[in-house]
Amino acid sequence: MKKTILFLCTAILLGACTKDNKMAKSKDNNLLAGKAKTESVAVADDWVSVTNQATGKIEIYDPAVADWDSATALKWSWKPTAAEGYSSYALTYWDVPNDFRVRTISAWGGNWLVSCASGGLVTIASYPAGVKRWAYNVGATVHPHSVELLPNGNIAVACTDQDSVKVFGSSSSATDNITHASFHLVGAHSVLWDPNTSTLRAIGNDHIVALTVGGTSSPTISENVAQRGYLVAGGASVYGHDLSSDPNDPNILWCSTNGGVYKFDKTTLKFTGAPGTLNKSFVKSISIQHSGISVSTRPDSEKSPMPANPVLTPAWCTRLVDFYSADGIFQYSRTVSGGKFYKAKVFKTPY
Repeated sequence: MKKTILFLCTAILLGACTKDNKMAKSKDNNLLAGKAKTESVAVADDWVSVTNQATGKIEIYDPAVADWDSATALKWSWKPTAAEGYSSYALTYWDVPNDFRVRTISAWGGNWLVSCASGGLVTIASYPAGVKRWAYNVGATVHPHSVELLPNGNIAVACTDQDSVKVFGSSSSATDNITHASFHLVGAHSVLWDPNTSTLRAIGNDHIVALTVGGTSSPTISENVAQRGYLVAGGASVYGHDLSSDPNDPNILWCSTNGGVYKFDKTTLKFTGAPGTLNKSFVKSISIQHSGISVSTRPDSEKSPMPANPVLTPAWCTRLVDFYSADGIFQYSRTVSGGKFYKAKVFKTPY
């Protein structure tokens, strides 16, 4: 009888281990094959993408691995190269990368990345291969600060120093079509497609706006004024910075400003401060896991006390990616030796 029980326990344990291994491999294979993650693996926290301005690369890490210097933590890294179809002219303007995301474009058959750098380059490439599909230098004086890939394949860009949101006709079969529409938004800092309202959300110095975009090779933009959120009047502070969705509540957007981190209610147009110590000033990126864990970055120069070995140049970076519980309690940080992180975002293909 004892032998029978021992045999059954061993079988159960082996079965559980096999299941865990299959799920881990499924997650890795989905990423490397460029496929959208399935619901069966979405229950676990997703990986995290960072813009590492020390390496000039986009890097993706597994937050479940405590040591991000280990080979098992780094899942993917990329920057444009000549081998991936980028001209020497384009590569000149890949300087100080500051935003990245991957979206599934059904018409193109798979996942595609969008990214931008303060040097001026905005681009679309295959994922995970990283082969160029579309690229354009909008100019360093324009300061592209955030990008989004729309469902039809057009790219939206927050052009901070030009006070505008631009949508380019990148869905066109014409190579590097730069025909675009523009919307005036003072201090435009982040763009995000909202599938629940079929609008492009953007945050600037004073507002969150909802933009209706149309067209393919010749895009159009107009604002749905009834969905505009006024930062100060709604209960937030000025100088909006980052914008992200809430995977557990389609009515909520998360945003950061110079003064704090907030939840924006798309129905009431009001802002509520983030819970606990998550609500900090000068947060450069904020995003939420399905588990409720938040992922954020804040410049080391803004922290008091500063962490050991802080990043002071550039002053907007940190060496730490911070994780907080759903009720705003600090959990842990992850870092890479020599890293200079600007943004860190939950890595997922759905909007």
